Amino acid sequence: MSMIREEWNRFCASWMFNTRLPVPPFYVYSEATVSRSSRYFPLIGWIVSGGASFTTFFLSWILPVEISVILGMIASVLITGGFHEDGLADVCDAFGGGWSKEKILEIMKDSRIGTFGSLGLILSLGLKYLLLVKLFQMSPWIFLSVSWFAHAASRWFALVMMMLIPYARDNDLSKSKPMVKRLPLSDFILSVFFGCSPAIYFAYQYQEKIINVLLGFFLSFLFVLYFRSYFKKWIEGFTGDCLGFTQQGTELLLYLGITIVWNFI
Repeated sequence: MSMIREEWNRFCASWMFNTRLPVPPFYVYSEATVSRSSRYFPLIGWIVSGGASFTTFFLSWILPVEISVILGMIASVLITGGFHEDGLADVCDAFGGGWSKEKILEIMKDSRIGTFGSLGLILSLGLKYLLLVKLFQMSPWIFLSVSWFAHAASRWFALVMMMLIPYARDNDLSKSKPMVKRLPLSDFILSVFFGCSPAIYFAYQYQEKIINVLLGFFLSFLFVLYFRSYFKKWIEGFTGDCLGFTQQGTELLLYLGITIVWNFI
């Protein structure tokens, strides 16, 4: 019973970290629990995907697809509080305007948004909107499946980034600091299940399109490997904003992997 309670607390800690939804009942905070809650990052992606994609799906019964997709994206932002989008904007501003570790980290901590961050958000959200519209036009069921595995897998890729390089800040007050300890192998295996099983299910359902899934994962792995070296070079590690940037970037690449060759294979 105590093991079930501990797992519940870890899941709730991940829920609280990644969303703005009310914390589930019976959650008891402890730093030990928080430090192992990242194993459930991909599972939180299931929840975010469910809220966003089903909002689009049901609204499409009464509204044009384009408007439904926008409202679904708004639902996603409301669920997460724009947590990952904020990380993307901060990374664009910091690495676009900083030329030393200290300056990059200083800009990244600034709550104001600059030109690079604005451009990053506009371009990434615009691309995401167009890809989601295209996916829905292929099939609403494909849209729901791809949204499910992209939200889960992109959070798993953020977790992979977290395991490949050390934490860059020394500030003990950072929100991400308690979560940056190396995961035990059992935790990582569980994260692989939650992060990759939706993609495996999609590949099983659409076996002739498995190359699209593989392409998305291949592009995402290249993205993680490149920015692992890039972050290590400039700030000697990662921050919470880098994880948000990784989640947003790999989510886009997973959508791209499905759409880029869909009509040719």
